[in-house]
Amino acid sequence: MGKKTSQSEHAITHRASDIDYDIPLKVDSALQRDKLSRKGYAEIAAAALRKVPSSAGLVVSIEGAWGSGKTSALAMIEALLLEDEELASPLIVHFNPWLVGDKDALLRHFLSRIASAVKLNDHSRDGKKVAKEIKAYAKVFDLVKLIPGAEPWASMIKSVVEAAGEATGAVSEYKTPDIEAYKLRVEEALRNFGRPIIVFIDDIDRLFPLEVFEMVRIIKAVGGLPRLGYVVAWDSVYVSGALEKLGVPQAASYLDKIVQVRMPLPSLSLVARRKLIEDALDGLDPEALRQRFRNQDDRLGSLYHSGLRDLLEQPRDVARVFNAVRMMEPLLRDEIVFADILGLAALSVKTPAVFDLLRKKPRLFVGPLPDDVTILKKPEEVIKEGAEERQMAFESSRAASAAKRVVHFLFPRVANADGSFSLGKGTYVEGNISHPAKLAIALQLSVTDGDVSIKAARQYLQDTNQRESVAAGLTSENCNEFIDLLGEVGESLRGEGIADLDELCVSIARLVEKPLFVSRAMSNRRVLRLRIEDMALRAVSLLARATDKERIPAISKLIAIDSVALSCAAEVVTRSYVPDRDRYSDGIGLLAKDKGKILRTFSENVMEAARLENLLKMNHAGFILWTMARVAPQECPALFSVLKASDPTLDQFALYYLGGSWDSTKGNSYSLPRDASLHEVYCPLVDFKSHATARLQDEFLQYPERAAWRSVVEGSRLYGIDGTEARH
Repeated sequence: MGKKTSQSEHAITHRASDIDYDIPLKVDSALQRDKLSRKGYAEIAAAALRKVPSSAGLVVSIEGAWGSGKTSALAMIEALLLEDEELASPLIVHFNPWLVGDKDALLRHFLSRIASAVKLNDHSRDGKKVAKEIKAYAKVFDLVKLIPGAEPWASMIKSVVEAAGEATGAVSEYKTPDIEAYKLRVEEALRNFGRPIIVFIDDIDRLFPLEVFEMVRIIKAVGGLPRLGYVVAWDSVYVSGALEKLGVPQAASYLDKIVQVRMPLPSLSLVARRKLIEDALDGLDPEALRQRFRNQDDRLGSLYHSGLRDLLEQPRDVARVFNAVRMMEPLLRDEIVFADILGLAALSVKTPAVFDLLRKKPRLFVGPLPDDVTILKKPEEVIKEGAEERQMAFESSRAASAAKRVVHFLFPRVANADGSFSLGKGTYVEGNISHPAKLAIALQLSVTDGDVSIKAARQYLQDTNQRESVAAGLTSENCNEFIDLLGEVGESLRGEGIADLDELCVSIARLVEKPLFVSRAMSNRRVLRLRIEDMALRAVSLLARATDKERIPAISKLIAIDSVALSCAAEVVTRSYVPDRDRYSDGIGLLAKDKGKILRTFSENVMEAARLENLLKMNHAGFILWTMARVAPQECPALFSVLKASDPTLDQFALYYLGGSWDSTKGNSYSLPRDASLHEVYCPLVDFKSHATARLQDEFLQYPERAAWRSVVEGSRLYGIDGTEARH
């Protein structure tokens, strides 16, 4: 059997197969597939070419920037010319100088190409005569090199080159009059030829300056031959610049002498740009545009009007940007809103300097990153300091104003720093790269262990079967932030896809007790963060309010009596039934009429956890013990006995029950409660001090346990790290 294709390989293959290769229109379908409303433009060019005189030639230039659709315009012009009656239809010749690769051979190749096309397509006597004379004319230029800068028909012959057969002799045999004689014979043959010959010349602006110079000289040299019309596609800015580099004076005026009809391509209308972008959107994988974030479509529309339509100036711009989107979007799906992916792709393709600055110095766009703990400046200050570097990057773009507006949309704080206005408001939960963590994800094109996945949060909320696997995929770096995100994502979903609200809320409360969360709590990294049970209950409140706020009292009760979610249960019970306890505005709370039943169940659950030796493994075991002392003091002696039976040293009980304070200087500190009665409910204080004295006799007792027992004996608050006194 053949090798199976993995899902990731399939995704890459699928994306590659959808790449827009920016293939120009073909002649046979150009008029039908015109998306830019350029048929009228092509008709003007075709009408001019139909009038190529029998006594002279005509040069028409199709002018536009790289990627503006010049080759497609040539196809449309050719299609219109071929619609003429058979006898009057011109003979079409295609010449691409970019494929020759030898500037000294350009003229010979050019004339030979015309001769071959005539011989192949017109078998009449006059056609054969034209082919023969042009071929002979071309052969002359195998023998000489013209002095650069001189006109072909007035040139002095610089040297004689190796030629075949009869092409030998002295330099004097190959003077300008000989070349003129060949030219006259070609002109006579062309005048007797009954059809115009239209030569399409493309990709001149892909040539090096010396090759551009040679090609322009060739067009000037043969442009006057009768019945020959030339359609030249080029970027006139590039061609003029190439001529100037080679010392041609007044290069732009020089082109005017060569070209009789100059036709700049019309700029893309707003309607054409919108249609191109809409077609590109329709060509994406449908999953790319599926609604994942609140106001997703509105944000895409705002981006379009906030610089994107002006930044994508040419048809090729649209193709290249959406090719980048096809590669980026599957890697960022569910994490970054589509509009921001598109905006980022547009910057990477159209404004490399801006994108490079964003990649190397993201702080200039969003302020300090999540790990920048040493940067004490406000985000606005950091962003304002980058104004000069950003401006330099903008100015390096051909569309500086549009680039700036796209940046201002994606990063509203940059807009504020620049004194501008932005429509691009947004948050982390809406997948906006204006959030530092989301920008990091976007720039690395993936979610790392330290990032919080919106996709994972959505799976947890909406798919019961995925909850355990999602929880198993969390890390110590992002577990607490994940719970916070659950509330924000749940609020944004407004109940969509959530079929088990009660069970979901209880599962969030239970997450707190998982070993990963307990380990995170024990790490003592407490600066600028809430207690995890407060975060979990806030998430529950946001979710319930957005889904079915009438269920909040019932959900509060379910959490309070749950046998697993004891840390959250203790918080709900304390908020509801402990006098003078701070009340939160999140609405989580218990009814007075349920107090007796709820406290009995809560006490039973705590006791059972102690018997199973799980109580002191809970996330906030000390808080659970203190809650028991306040709401169920009569149960505390029995609870104390169970704990002592499991651990006669009572070291863990001391650490959790006495360790109520923490600071950023030395971490945890330990002391007896100020209200001695709160301790007496577990054990007479005299007995507890006696036990403490005995434990301190153990020479192997280490800190922080030694600090905890010393605090009992000495009646002081001591730091666990070294036993020094903590002053508050």
